[in-house]
Amino acid sequence: MKWWHVPAYRIQKFKKSSLITPIVVLFLIIAMVGAVSIGCASLRNRQRAYDAEIEKYQNLIAAEELRSDEIAEYAMYTKTTAYYEEVAREKYRLVHDNEILFVTQ
Repeated sequence: MKWWHVPAYRIQKFKKSSLITPIVVLFLIIAMVGAVSIGCASLRNRQRAYDAEIEKYQNLIAAEELRSDEIAEYAMYTKTTAYYEEVAREKYRLVHDNEILFVTQ
């Protein structure tokens, strides 16, 4: 059957259905693009939060490395005679033979 033998009501029905399908497809494409863009935005926000957390922990690591250096220096200092003399003066109030200790009350 050729197209000029098709009744007019079938042509109108075909035209209406041919308009609805692209509109529905267009709407679905727009909805999917919107969903993907919202997902991308949430992923960007999550990435920013993770970057801030990484920077915070890197700062903590740097601070702890400085603290460990200070502890290592103090450990070296505690092995010197100057440290022993300081502890003897402060805790036990010991002095050298040629020193005079003045205590004020």
